[in-house]
Amino acid sequence: MKHFVLEGEYLVPFEELSELIPKHRAFLQKGYDAGHFLCSGPQIPAGGGFLIARAESLDKLQELLAEEPFTGAKKMRFSRITEFNPVQHQTVLKDWFAKP
Repeated sequence: MKHFVLEGEYLVPFEELSELIPKHRAFLQKGYDAGHFLCSGPQIPAGGGFLIARAESLDKLQELLAEEPFTGAKKMRFSRITEFNPVQHQTVLKDWFAKP
């Protein structure tokens, strides 16, 4: 399993995202339920957001992200997707990072 930090960048003022927020959160919840996402949240001030995710490959991650409502509406883009090796973490996260 590969691990990624994603940085999203809003392409419109945050207020223009309000109607898509329920769909965005449903997308995230689906990713949490499937075990793909560890945490997510907006930047402060709200100019974008961050997501820590895992997938079998970058291509598989891109397949997951294809369903993201903000990007589908062209109101956000993932400006950076960085693969990382989580060599240290809190013990409580051991199972999440250790999954093959």
